[in-house]
Amino acid sequence: MEFDELNDDQQALLSHFQEITNLDSIEVSVQYLVANDWDVQRAINTYLSSQSDSDQTPVSTPEPVTTTTNNQILPRPPSFVTRYIPHHLLQLLRAPFAFLYTFYLKFRPFLPWNFARVAFTFFRSYFWPKKPKRPEEEVEEFFHYFESKFGQNHPTFYRGLLSQALQDARRENRLLFIYLHDKTSKLADRLCHEVFCEDAFRTMIGEHLFWSTSHDTQEGINASRLYHVRKHPCLCIVAHTGSQQTVASKLDRFHERDLFLAEVLNGIENANITLEENRQRRNMSDSRGRLLEEQNAAYEASVLADQEKAAQRLRVENERRVLEEEQQRKLQAFADFRENLKQTIPPEPSSNDADIIQVSIRLPANEPLRRRFSRQEPAKLLFEYAWTQSTVPDRFELLWGYPRQRYRYDQIGEQKIGDLIQGNTETCYLQEVDDEDEEEEEEK
Repeated sequence: MEFDELNDDQQALLSHFQEITNLDSIEVSVQYLVANDWDVQRAINTYLSSQSDSDQTPVSTPEPVTTTTNNQILPRPPSFVTRYIPHHLLQLLRAPFAFLYTFYLKFRPFLPWNFARVAFTFFRSYFWPKKPKRPEEEVEEFFHYFESKFGQNHPTFYRGLLSQALQDARRENRLLFIYLHDKTSKLADRLCHEVFCEDAFRTMIGEHLFWSTSHDTQEGINASRLYHVRKHPCLCIVAHTGSQQTVASKLDRFHERDLFLAEVLNGIENANITLEENRQRRNMSDSRGRLLEEQNAAYEASVLADQEKAAQRLRVENERRVLEEEQQRKLQAFADFRENLKQTIPPEPSSNDADIIQVSIRLPANEPLRRRFSRQEPAKLLFEYAWTQSTVPDRFELLWGYPRQRYRYDQIGEQKIGDLIQGNTETCYLQEVDDEDEEEEEEK
């Protein structure tokens, strides 16, 4: 049977058998494995037993043989035979061990080794639990293991968790190469030496991401479950379609370097179609996003303008309301002031009283106001009397004399009527004062 006719599992068992037994012949090794139904441990024990027996001088008996299904003659593992040893004491000491070993070989298939191993593992984990390593530490340890064993001539490793690598690959629209290594496999060592540490593979990786760990770490177990990997070593090429992952290629077989690189290149070409679709989708999304941003900006500007107009109207309305309230307050205050004057103004002197003055106050659009005043009364009484009339404005000035003089209530001071009017009669002209006149007067 040729080496190429074996499957991957049989090739791994054959490599393990040759590594333990140091047997170079592939045909003889395959015969031992076939004779023991590909149970590598039984085949190793058979080979070692036959070698230990061949080193001793055998009894003159024919060597037993067995015939396989392929009509190939193989040496049959001889049962343990106590041979003649001249020294009887050594033969006596060997007999119990020979009996125990023969007993072990007979009953070994029936011993519950798996159950014992599981029980031992359970008790060890329960009583002597190992402190679990953080996933980041396991990834970092594998990186140093890879460099120490295969050198630094390798693709740039992504130094983080698998979830972080997937997020970065999706955000940056790049492929993610996920390699799950098997530290006990010679096939994995060949793959690393012949493929991953070569310039051709690094050129294929380019700007894409390369993430790797051992399959027996927590991150490796999670990745194996996520991508349904059952054989190691395995290389997966992952691309993203929107928020979904697409496995463009999953390579779990390695025979020749050129064939493997061709499969990797084919996977990259298939994944590039997905990347191009993502780019077009992102460009379209960016165009729509820019259009939406422009529309939102125009809408926000319109809303701001409307808000500014509304705020301006509100300010004008508030100012108008404040002015109206202030005007109403002033009117109410002046009405209260007028009512107070009506109650506090002194009575009109009699016509028979001496030293009186007859004053006529002419209004702009009404009948004049006539009243007698005493010369000793304050001149402000002229204004106060005029204010008792409902037709008189709240701000005015009186003009009399020749040439005419202007008098205001807040400027007349404590002067007497007799000091300002010399005759017995006087006509005063009432003139309303507005804000502009008041400002001009203040400027003067």
